[in-house]
Amino acid sequence: MTAGSAPGLWAATACEVAPEAMPLEGEASADVAIIGGGFTGLSTGLHLAEAGVDAVVLEAAAFGYGASGRNGGQVNPGLKWGLSELEARFGEVGARLFRLGDTAPDFLAALVQRLQLPCRFRRDGVLRLSHTAAAATAARADAESLRARGIDAVPLDPEDAARYSGTDYYCGGLLDPRGGSVHPLDLVRSLAHAGRSAGLRLHAHSPATALERHGAGWRIETSGGRLCARSVVIATNGYSDALVPGLARSLLPVNSFQIATAPLPPEVASTILPGGQTAFDSRRLIVYFRKSPDNRLVYGGRASFSSDRETGTDTGDYAAIHQAMIETFPQLSGIAIAHRWTGLVCITPDFLPHYHRPAEGLHAVVGFNGRGVALSVHAGAWLAGQVTGQPMPDVGMPCTPIRPLPFHTLRAPLLNLAMRGQQLLDRLGR
Repeated sequence: MTAGSAPGLWAATACEVAPEAMPLEGEASADVAIIGGGFTGLSTGLHLAEAGVDAVVLEAAAFGYGASGRNGGQVNPGLKWGLSELEARFGEVGARLFRLGDTAPDFLAALVQRLQLPCRFRRDGVLRLSHTAAAATAARADAESLRARGIDAVPLDPEDAARYSGTDYYCGGLLDPRGGSVHPLDLVRSLAHAGRSAGLRLHAHSPATALERHGAGWRIETSGGRLCARSVVIATNGYSDALVPGLARSLLPVNSFQIATAPLPPEVASTILPGGQTAFDSRRLIVYFRKSPDNRLVYGGRASFSSDRETGTDTGDYAAIHQAMIETFPQLSGIAIAHRWTGLVCITPDFLPHYHRPAEGLHAVVGFNGRGVALSVHAGAWLAGQVTGQPMPDVGMPCTPIRPLPFHTLRAPLLNLAMRGQQLLDRLGR
């Protein structure tokens, strides 16, 4: 991996070229400065530019270097918690938060269609697969709840789960037709190109090193220049640092490890996910998989709670993911692994995205908890409305204070200890 590039399958197979974006040099100004050039930052910038706002995106590395260019490319609906739980906690804004996640795939699909974004978007549905009988019972109940809302979810018995997935590993599950897939790095780059066409200014390799008040607005120092803006949006997610006091210490960035096979022989490929769905399962340490546009199996999960930003390809975590893949799909035994990569998933203690406004004109949205492909694009559009004072109807997020976690420096050993217990419960079928 070269410095500042996104590793793995998506970098090797991207069709969209990286946007030409020189580092910021010298003095510059804008109405809005956006720090972070992933899905959230680019969606915010695109929608601001379409509204006629002079906006600039500062990306520390290359566009798509972080989670947006490294994820599994699964377009999944929803949040960790349901409508009743969110309303009980946040009231009416909880219902808007629920709709933000619930309608995120629809929003992304409409955006891809409207702007003709060449990101290999498909909408074949997502499989939620159950590894225990109890999880299968819960999935059937959830499928009925979705159907009561007019969503054509399909409950799966063990035979159905095997037919859809290509493995008899699971006890059942459900098919949610709202899910889909993209080539994530192509989506990042196509959002950047669309934003630029709308008037968005882009600067790569421009890490923000300091942020301070400047008159009625803000001043951002970068490694090569200085940007003054009326408002600032922080869209750094799991790659957040000390730029905003306390923000990084309120988050739990952990690596999600992924592997991709060599292109599968047709007789093998036809046995796995024949309907083109993406999939994730009910284990506490969630496993997820899909076929790539060039017919590889992409398989990922959390093998440890490492938060190292530069984890190499020789770590034993990849061996654990490979073993899990073979246990799930024995027909892949002997198939070569062509790509290994990882990136930081940004987890919050309540497993919900967080919106913060720590000072006048300073906004941050972080914490997509592994559900960010559609959710972060939708949240970016909503955030653009917050900045301009023209909020999106029907969807929203509560504004909460930044709450640094106690003992944050001990997060890795404590989380890894907890993970071992979760792995044991998964293996015991609990």
